[in-house]
Amino acid sequence: MHMAHYSYRSTVFMIFLLLCITTPKVVTVVEAHEMNVLPPEFRLAFMTGHVKAGLALYRLGELDMAAPHLLHPVSETHKQERMGLEKFGFNSAPFIQVSEALKSQQAASEIEPLLQQADANLYDVSQKMGGNPADIINFLLDTIIDEYSIAITGGKITDLGEYQDAYGFQLVVQSQAAALSDDKRDSLAPALADLEALWLDGPLPVQNPTSVNDMVTAVQTIAQQLNTQKPD
Repeated sequence: MHMAHYSYRSTVFMIFLLLCITTPKVVTVVEAHEMNVLPPEFRLAFMTGHVKAGLALYRLGELDMAAPHLLHPVSETHKQERMGLEKFGFNSAPFIQVSEALKSQQAASEIEPLLQQADANLYDVSQKMGGNPADIINFLLDTIIDEYSIAITGGKITDLGEYQDAYGFQLVVQSQAAALSDDKRDSLAPALADLEALWLDGPLPVQNPTSVNDMVTAVQTIAQQLNTQKPD
């Protein structure tokens, strides 16, 4: 009986993954842009945000939630995000392996080195690509507002995927802030910590999420502090 139940769940999950790969999603304001028009460092940051959300969910044991986020580096639907990244060392192989692990419902603890490898590849690409971290942070802050505004309606999470996307983008903001000058990074640290705390249980759904207004205020605080300081 247990084996039959497991087989049924596996079949349903594989169908879900197939639909994620082949079915276009409703796009947000940022995703409506032609991705190949955006600077490559913005496209990389956008893709990395999805991956970081997916990795966090995978490690929390939420495989169904993790799947669509982790398909960004490999699916046909999101291929414009990846255009030209190969010359900076982007490697799809670990992401394909992660997708296979999702299909077989392997626990994150069983493939932790692979998850770290996938994350490290995007970090290495960002290091080789370069770009102004302040510009990338500003782009991500705008994207957080776009996604979070879609995610929350009437004080409730009505689009969980966008809620989780916004969470992933703030993780990339945190990592990009590490590339700022010491004084700029230190001055932004409290506001960045406040931003992260607005997701009350990380990428997981909550009954009473932070309001859109509070999210906008937190994002604007960071943007104002970032953009009124002297450039690096």
